[in-house]
Parts: sequence; structure tokens; C-alpha cells
Amino acid sequence: MKARHATAAILKTAIIDSLKADGLELNQLLMLGRDSPFINLSLENMIDNEMKKIGSGLLKLGGCHLHVAHNGFKAVLWEPLHEYFLVYLPVNQKVQVQNNDRYERIKETLTSYVIKIRLQFVLFLCENIFDRFLTLFQQEAPLIHVLHSELSSLYRLVLLQFLKTDYAGDKVGGCLLDLDFKLNEKQLNNKHIRIGEETRKLLNHLTQQEREKVFEDVKKIYHTTAEYLKKNLPLKNSFLSDVQILHPSYRSVEYSDEIVRIARAVPGLLSEREIDYSRDEWLIYSLDNNIDEKWYIKEKKKDCSGTELIIYHRIDYYWNKVLNITTANGFAKYPTLSKLIKNILIIPHGNADVERGFSINENLVPENRSKLSCLSINGLRSTYDGVKFIGNGSSHKVPINREIIKSIKMSYSLYKKDIQSKKKVSENSEKENIERQQAVEMCKQALQEEDELLLKQKTLQSELHEATSIIADASARLQLAIKQKDNLEIHRSTILIDGGNTKSKAVNEQLSKVTENLIQIQRKRKNNFGQQQQKRQKTLTEESIILN
Repeated sequence: MKARHATAAILKTAIIDSLKADGLELNQLLMLGRDSPFINLSLENMIDNEMKKIGSGLLKLGGCHLHVAHNGFKAVLWEPLHEYFLVYLPVNQKVQVQNNDRYERIKETLTSYVIKIRLQFVLFLCENIFDRFLTLFQQEAPLIHVLHSELSSLYRLVLLQFLKTDYAGDKVGGCLLDLDFKLNEKQLNNKHIRIGEETRKLLNHLTQQEREKVFEDVKKIYHTTAEYLKKNLPLKNSFLSDVQILHPSYRSVEYSDEIVRIARAVPGLLSEREIDYSRDEWLIYSLDNNIDEKWYIKEKKKDCSGTELIIYHRIDYYWNKVLNITTANGFAKYPTLSKLIKNILIIPHGNADVERGFSINENLVPENRSKLSCLSINGLRSTYDGVKFIGNGSSHKVPINREIIKSIKMSYSLYKKDIQSKKKVSENSEKENIERQQAVEMCKQALQEEDELLLKQKTLQSELHEATSIIADASARLQLAIKQKDNLEIHRSTILIDGGNTKSKAVNEQLSKVTENLIQIQRKRKNNFGQQQQKRQKTLTEESIILN
């Protein structure tokens, strides 16, 4: 949905309409993802209010935590900048850089040895602190259960770069947010503050005053980074803390309270009785002897030093095994946990999947393929996903079987059939358009005739009113003439009454015919409209059958 400048109300309507179009209920919506913790808050509140009207609500976990970590510090590499501004531009764009004040300032900055040291420190931060976290959470596997601990480790690692170990080393989660990292007595001195070995070597070429300035900048960078992370990381979010128990190492009866809190935290998912069941099923799960170690340990091996390394299966692989356990009667052993955990594991740990999807679509539809139909694009994406799933991303690893060979052999016949179907739909549509135009012309003609009859009816009604008035007036004059015994006036009044009656009779006959014609035209127009609707519905049904 591309609606960058749309209001929250418009986006809310679009989301609700989209769900309805796909046959989904609003209470099936679990949460809304977003990049920054501060964008689309109005939209989230509006959707949440709509869901509360039907006894549900959104699970609110803030923005994408990958973006938070990424924005905590942004790196710049020295060599590419040096190469571009000091080597490439002077050779290839001499005119543009000549007498250019902005270029001179950039050149002066890049030739500064102090700037090089600062950028080397930035590189140290990225490679030693942020890279591991960002790489980990760009995976496609569900990682919501380790998000809290990894965010906690990330923030603690940042603090330990410039704070004393005894102050921050043993703190985890929300306790880290309570630390005052600006206390002077807790700061590491210039000798012990972490800046990276390469950066520290470069300091040897600076004067003492320049070194002090570099260390001031380093502390300022650390404080700014820590301040941003402290403000945005959800380390006091009890839900993220509780979902850590989904890891196999937390399979214990002592975490039954956590599973209940998780069940309560997801709005509208479980009933009160099911929440009670979730505790019971967790207790049974904790003591279940049928759970095999191979379900969560993929491989054990030793490194060059002899230390044992354990490689774990993905968390969804493990829970798929657990939730497929059945009782002696063949029923699911953990039906409530299944409902709860499946909803938890689909919660995104970031927006990497969304961004990756955009990149895939962009690669599938370059400029020279921009006119591909939606059907073709969906086919390409399905093929891509199939190769990724079946062949681990390599087409030559996809096993060739009879079904694939049969599908390939049938591809041309299916394509030909599809072309014929579309041609038939086009012909039917053209035929329908002609019939519709004819119906429109007939309708226009009928409306014109109806207007003429209505005008004539109005004229006749006016004439009838005049005749009635003449009769009434003549009758009054006749009564008066009879009283006065005025024979001449009696004769005149009688003539007027006879004329009025004759006129009234003639007008009534015409009016009756006009009314009858009006009824016939209106009935005919109504029947034509009904027939057109039936034809349209029949055509749509046939097109749907053909296209499917």
C-alpha cells in the first residue's frame, strides 16, 4: 500500500476495506508493524479503537527494533569517501570542483587526520557492536523469543564501552534503563574507554590536546547513542520479556505464570477458560518426556580449541514438533498452547522481511518488464519462493519429478487455454457493451416518450380543471337564474354545463389513454433494466468461471 501522504483516517479505512475484501474479520488482526516508534501512532490508535468496539484490540510492541538499533548509530567509511572526493572528482569533474566552496570544505575535512580517526572509531562501533545484532535480526526465522535478551545485550554492550563494569555489567532488561550513564564517577578514563585498537594506534600521531578532543567526541557519541537506545528500546516491555520462555531451555513449571501473562496480553485471542487451560498445558509440556532433544538441537560439534558448539533448530521447527504431539485417543495434546504460540511466532521481530520483499519484487520487475500483468508477477514471485523453499535458493537444487515435468509439458496448453478464455471474455464483454448501448438508447427513447406523455398528462389535467371550473360556475349561475326565473340566463347556463360536460368527458378519455401508456412505458423500462442486470450477473459469473 503506497499511501505516504495519506491521513490516518484514510489508511484506517483502506486497511479495514482490504481485510473485508479478503474475507477477514477485523478481530483477526494481531498487530501493526512500522519502522519508527513514532510514526503511524494515530493509525494504530484508530484501528485499536475500532477493534475495542468488537471486544478485541491490537498487540502494541512499538516500531521496528532493527531500525532503532540502526538509527542508534550510522557509520561512514573513510576510504570510499577519500577515494571519491580526493581522487575521482578532481580527475573526472574538474570544472565542477574548481572554485567550489563546498568541495573545498569537504576536501579540508577529508585531509584532516583527526577526522580519519573519528571515522575509524565509527567503523569500530559498527563492526563490533551493531553488526552482529543487525545481521541476526535480518533472518527470516521467528526471533521474537530472543528479541528482549538481544536488545538488552546490545544496550549493555554499548554502556560497557564507556562505563565501569561493576556499574553496568550485571544489569539486564529494564534495570539497564534505570542506570544514569552520565555519572562522572562511573565513566571509564581515556586509557580504558573502548575505541578499538586501530583507532588507538592512530592517536599516536596526534598532540595531547588533539587526543583530548577526540576522547571528548568519543564520549559524546557514546552518550548520544545510549540516550537514543534508552529512549526507544522496549526493555521494560513485560510481553517481550515473557515470550523468552518459548525457547526450549525455559521448559519448566516455574514459568507457568509467564505463559498466563502472555495469553492475557494478546487481545481477544483466548477466552478466560482457555487462559486457564494454557497454564495446565504448560505444566504438562514442562514434564513431557516425549520431547526429544533432537527437536531443538540440530548439531553438536567442537571448534579448533575443543570447545563444544551447539547449533539449534529454528524455534518454529521445535514447536511444530511439540504441537503435533497427540494423546492416545489421537487428539492434539496442546490445543490451547498451539493456538497461542502460533500467534506469537508470527509476530515480526523487525521489518526486514517486508524490506526484503520490496527488493525481491524490484528485481523481478525491472524497467524492461514494467508492463507485466499481476498474474505474471505473482507467478514469478511464486516461482522464486518455490525455488527458495524447495531448492534452498538454487534452481539446480530443485528436485525434478514427474509432477514438474508434467506441469512443464502442460504449460503451453494451459497458456493457450488461458488466451482462449481471455478472448472469450473479451468477446462477451464487447457483445455486452453493444447490448448495453442498445439498452441505453431504448431507455433514452422510453424516457423521451415518458416525458412527452407526462407533459401531455399535465396539459390534459389543466384542461380538465378548466372544464370542471366552467361546469361549477355554470351550475351556480343556473341555480341563481332559476330563483330569478330568468329564462335567458337559464338557457345560457345550460349550454355552458353541456359544453363543460362534453369537454370533461373528452379530456378524461384522453387522460385515461395517456396514463395507460405511461404505465406501459414504465413497466417496459423496469423489465429492460431487470433483464440487463440478469445478463450482467450471468456474464460476470461466466467470466469468473473462465478465468479461474
